[in-house]
Amino acid sequence: MISGNMTVQFEKAIRKALGDFNHRLKQLRSFQFQSILLKQLHEQVKKAGYCHSKDIADLSLEYEDFYNKLSASGRSYENIVDEKNLVDTYSAFEKFLFDCFCAVYTFFPKYLGAQKSISVSDLFIGGDIELCKKNIVELEVKSFVQSQNIIGVIEGFNKKFNLDLSSVVSEDDKKLLFELSLLRNLLIHNHGVVNRVYSEVVKDKKGLKGQVKYPFKEGDTVLNQLPNLVQDIKDISVRVSEKMADAIIGHSTQLEKHYENMQL
Repeated sequence: MISGNMTVQFEKAIRKALGDFNHRLKQLRSFQFQSILLKQLHEQVKKAGYCHSKDIADLSLEYEDFYNKLSASGRSYENIVDEKNLVDTYSAFEKFLFDCFCAVYTFFPKYLGAQKSISVSDLFIGGDIELCKKNIVELEVKSFVQSQNIIGVIEGFNKKFNLDLSSVVSEDDKKLLFELSLLRNLLIHNHGVVNRVYSEVVKDKKGLKGQVKYPFKEGDTVLNQLPNLVQDIKDISVRVSEKMADAIIGHSTQLEKHYENMQL
């Protein structure tokens, strides 16, 4: 039987995962606002005649020169800010899922299975058994997450822990998250240009089956849709993470009962 204190600690761990995610989003919002204010400051200084200062004029003109050069390169300042927000918000959501998996394995270790390999360095040289446990859990979660798309990761809570989250994460939510993950990959690996790999994955019968919110064609660029993509990933990641955290905590008793009935 899991003690009451352990239950409280488990809830704290899930709440911490959610809190870390929200903190990261707050940092990203501050970065975005700062970028917007910087551009507005330049525009107001220019209207005011550079405040009758040669230094301010030189700096402002230099800013404008680099801004124009960046836009001429095919990737504007706004594109880069939005791209960073999309990529980093999605990464923060992935980290939330990672932390939730780690919390379950840490407080309910029988879910790891009967046998796991242990690093000799961790066990004998480091001498810290808690660090050894942490490394085992993180390696298990990392291996699973890297082998799955975002749909598989979310469904993993049910497959691995018997935690059915279908009532809080709809099929449409999972499909949009998967679509956004594919578009994120295009930004990272292909300069935001839609390629054949993306087109084939979108049409795959095991995935989106061609049902997408953004019907890009091969050769299209996703840059023009970046503001909408950023808003989508923010909206859905905040909504889904809050619902998932509440559901995992709310099903902790069910999680515990299933855990106690497990045979190793």
